[in-house]
Amino acid sequence: MGLPKAHLHLHLDGSFPRPAVEALAVRHGVPLPPPGRFASTQDFFSAYCLVPDLVADLDELAELCRALVIAESHEGVVYLEPAVEPQLYAPRLGKLDDVLAVMCAAFADVAAEADVEVGAMVTINTDGGPEQAEELARLAAAFAGAGVVSFGTAGFVEPAGLARFAGAVGVARAAGLSVVCHAGQTGGPDSILDALNTLYPDRIAHGIHASWDPALLRRLVDDGVVLDVCPTSNVALGVVSSLADHPLPALVAAGVLVTLNADDQLWFGAGVSDQYELARSVHGFNDRRLAHIARTGGRANGMSAGTRERLERGTQKWLNEPGDDPLGL
Repeated sequence: MGLPKAHLHLHLDGSFPRPAVEALAVRHGVPLPPPGRFASTQDFFSAYCLVPDLVADLDELAELCRALVIAESHEGVVYLEPAVEPQLYAPRLGKLDDVLAVMCAAFADVAAEADVEVGAMVTINTDGGPEQAEELARLAAAFAGAGVVSFGTAGFVEPAGLARFAGAVGVARAAGLSVVCHAGQTGGPDSILDALNTLYPDRIAHGIHASWDPALLRRLVDDGVVLDVCPTSNVALGVVSSLADHPLPALVAAGVLVTLNADDQLWFGAGVSDQYELARSVHGFNDRRLAHIARTGGRANGMSAGTRERLERGTQKWLNEPGDDPLGL
């Protein structure tokens, strides 16, 4: 059997399966650039915005959402927590709550068939203001228990002053949602500390530049904060010069809890299983260490007890009985 995985750090609009997006692009007569490295985050942002603009109606959006869940099941994913931004489609395709309802319904439509539990993370862009963030937090809270499990902050540049989003995070947390903050990707350790000290996240998305600060590493270990790390993405965006230079081994050696994730596989050309393969081939991680990383995904608060048990049992079985396709590619 393949190694079961939780996939916790993927942005919906940059993670739809490429065949599904290519078919949609052909339908609308729009050229789709190939995946690869990007000269700057702005170049990536321009590519990222192509998919939301390509989707013509809510039916096409639902079609892509269903395709993602099915594709992830083939990667051995048992729990999927896509970061969704209904604001990229509203009001063009409908009201915010209509767009989010379509996303959540599409995930649920195929979850049982694909044997993947899905919980959406409503995500704000920190380039925007607190008013929009609070609107999205209220939306996320309204869908808590109905397809949404977490509330996230993201942005291509990690700004200081995350405290301005404390009101939005408070709304989400009061509804029982987990909080996940982007930090330590384009920003340094200070961006991680800002997130930890103002928004008190359950997880940090990226967080790789914690490796520059021994005191911060100790704090992450002591507090049990999980970093959702995306090696291929970091290299593709020039955040890290090469996979060989990625700080993943340093984070793990320091005892920091990490998960492996694809971030935006549509544009970077590597899925979640590829991240495990690279951890093995580039960084020399053995099966026990890979299994520990997979088990760490079970700390996601949105995951049900049944899926958590399934992940634990499946990981132990994988360790005991490795097959011909051990990482589920």
